[in-house]
Amino acid sequence: MPTHDAGDLETVLKDAAEFFGLLSAPMRLHIISALCHGEKNVGQLIEAVKTTQPNMSQHLNQLYRKGILSKRRKGVQIYYAIADPQVVQICQTMCDRVTHQR
Repeated sequence: MPTHDAGDLETVLKDAAEFFGLLSAPMRLHIISALCHGEKNVGQLIEAVKTTQPNMSQHLNQLYRKGILSKRRKGVQIYYAIADPQVVQICQTMCDRVTHQR
């Protein structure tokens, strides 16, 4: 880990814990996985991860508010995409680690 003074380190660690907490929900990881190859609209995401519209909306809003996803409107459809490619790399690294521990 990079070196920080004590106050900065506490802030960084708190923010990192919040970030990993956001990614701790399997549904959110599934959404990120579904978006790895490009944007999808809400209906496509619901079909890809097999969940309800209210559940999907809740998870999408949390990921969007934290800057992990971006969104755009086209007519009545809302399309989501990964806003930060580093998130994909982090998720892939975590999944690889878990797979190798089995």
